[in-house]
Amino acid sequence: MLTWLEHPFFHSVDARFKSPVRAVWLAAALSFILALPSLGSSVAFAAATSIATIGLYISYGLPILIGLIWSEAFVAMKGPFNLGTFSRPVAAVACAWIGCITVVFCLPTANPVTSQTINYSVVAVGIIGIGAIGTWILSARRWFTGPAAEIAEALRLGVDATEPGALEAKEAETQRESKGPMGLAEEGLGE
Repeated sequence: MLTWLEHPFFHSVDARFKSPVRAVWLAAALSFILALPSLGSSVAFAAATSIATIGLYISYGLPILIGLIWSEAFVAMKGPFNLGTFSRPVAAVACAWIGCITVVFCLPTANPVTSQTINYSVVAVGIIGIGAIGTWILSARRWFTGPAAEIAEALRLGVDATEPGALEAKEAETQRESKGPMGLAEEGLGE
């Protein structure tokens, strides 16, 4: 069963801009709606900015942490720019910084701490974290292959992996070719 967020309308890549424009606008609209309570409350504003900052740091920090823990698996995926022997120390410092700044942004912004001045960002980030982990455990681990598998498939087919939609087009072309002349004629593509 598809939810409205999983609707194919949001899954298309715009040919002109080569990006998921509809999904970007959806994210912007949802962010705006979530920020509306902060217009009337300084506590809500502090929580919204804390949540945004913590989310940004965590989104950058998780790949760094994974690369730090499983560095052997990342050696083959290094790009043209890397820090060489300094990669692991810099990653460790980055992860330590992200851990510290996450704690700082969860602290209350005013004293004394009351139900009106407490920073609720830890609750919101916790709910998002639990939701993301739950989604992975219940669903995404069964179908999400990740970019490495898609890039390997693109390389196997001789497709530029950076071109949006190129892999899907090549796979569709390969399927049509595997049907032979009769399959093309049935689709109205044959002569």
